[in-house]
Amino acid sequence: MTTLPTRVDWDGNERPASGMEVSRAEGTAIRVRREVAEIRAAAEQLATGSPSEVAVADFLAVQATMLERAGSTPQRADSMRPEQDTRENPGTFPTAARSALLIARAQLGTE
Repeated sequence: MTTLPTRVDWDGNERPASGMEVSRAEGTAIRVRREVAEIRAAAEQLATGSPSEVAVADFLAVQATMLERAGSTPQRADSMRPEQDTRENPGTFPTAARSALLIARAQLGTE
């Protein structure tokens, strides 16, 4: 069973993470691991190409590692900041992780 850190409100009262919060963190971690695999697959395809493709592959590899470190477990996903995530946020520029995912999906021909 996944355990997350206790939650503390403004008054200093602690409570355990709810089942919904645990479930959300587990779902985010699963999504992140899937997206890391997509990004790494695209990086592998590009790694043997032209110099510009190799540079893109390097960018993708770095972003995959950063995304994996930020949210590949429920505990990490629970504290992942929005600027580390790949979720689309309309009205704002995409994060580096989101850009890497979009490049990977374009390379792999998926969406």
